[in-house]
Amino acid sequence: MLRSFQVTNHRSLAERQELRLTKGNGPVAVPVTAIHGEAAAGKTNLTDALWQMRDAVLHSVTGWDPYAGPVRTPHLEFPDRPSEFVAAFVAEGEPYTYGFRLDNADVTAEWLHAHPRSRKRIVFERSGEQIKIGPMFEAARYGIAALVPLVRPNALLLSLAGQMYADALVPAYRWFESMLDVQHGPADPDAIARRLGSHLSRSAHNVARLLMLLRTAELGITDLLIAENDSMYADYLRELDADIAGIGMQLRSDNGGAGVLLERESTNLKAARDALYARMVGRRGVGLTLVHEGIGRPFDIRDESSATLSLLRVLPTMLDALDEGRVLVVDDIGAHLPAERADRLIQLFQNPETNSRGAQLIFTTNSRALIDRGNSRATHTHTAVWQIRRTGRGTSELASV
Repeated sequence: MLRSFQVTNHRSLAERQELRLTKGNGPVAVPVTAIHGEAAAGKTNLTDALWQMRDAVLHSVTGWDPYAGPVRTPHLEFPDRPSEFVAAFVAEGEPYTYGFRLDNADVTAEWLHAHPRSRKRIVFERSGEQIKIGPMFEAARYGIAALVPLVRPNALLLSLAGQMYADALVPAYRWFESMLDVQHGPADPDAIARRLGSHLSRSAHNVARLLMLLRTAELGITDLLIAENDSMYADYLRELDADIAGIGMQLRSDNGGAGVLLERESTNLKAARDALYARMVGRRGVGLTLVHEGIGRPFDIRDESSATLSLLRVLPTMLDALDEGRVLVVDDIGAHLPAERADRLIQLFQNPETNSRGAQLIFTTNSRALIDRGNSRATHTHTAVWQIRRTGRGTSELASV
């Protein structure tokens, strides 16, 4: 669950902006948050900020140049001001606040706080080269302190701790890794095919459900064809799928408090499965084609319309988010899609029957019709609506509607 997100000095978001995902002052986040704005208002910059924060947590140690400053994109008018990112979320049943501040040379500040029973507990606080470990986490001091000499000035402690599996920091790291999915940037048919193929290859249920949604979208698609798994990988994928299904059954029947460990094991197996599938398709391709009504030869995904590609891009990520209870961020959800079709996708998160695991959808749009459709159900589904606008100073401002 994501409760709030703050960003300062990222692209057009020069001043501190806060996106709250709870209704009023309550602790429970709404299932759908809509961000509306005109073209060039800053919608993409907001979703990019969420992506940037996730990417920093996962890749600052391995992906950032060790001899350069942190990766950031400040407002062009304020290149020397620091950039700051802060997220309040719930990981493994525990509320956390995590944030960091970057300048052109280093990570100048980083902090992780836990909030058991609404009380603030410092996990760690970093200021420059100094790292303080909270008194409530003395048992974890060695695991965290042992990493301190290894942290580069231009990389995040949480990034290193997650990869080195420092136990006290694992829940927060895993939340960014497994529970936050940001979809933005231009549509890439090959990437869409890989994500779609991975989703379909996991189970016959996934195939049937996705095909039903495609058919109801009235795009003329009647069937999906995907190549059999390569014989070099098929047995391993089958075993991983069986193990994942077995853990799922244990989770549904767990009464002994082992749920967190089972969830971690399930996430690890799914990540291994995704990596193995990616290796397989890198070797031989996805082998995905689509059958259209009245046309004898199946379509390659590159032959599909912009509307079909938009739907194929978002559907697997939405269904995975609903299945896992993830936070899904989608930039310009209505791109190339009629408002009616985009609205049906949003309803999957608003409906408790299709969203039984507390998944959240955060989307941007410039379609007033799409916002008005959501507003008509807001009192029943707790949809939050935000407005983003560009000021006369060339910055973007976010306000609750």
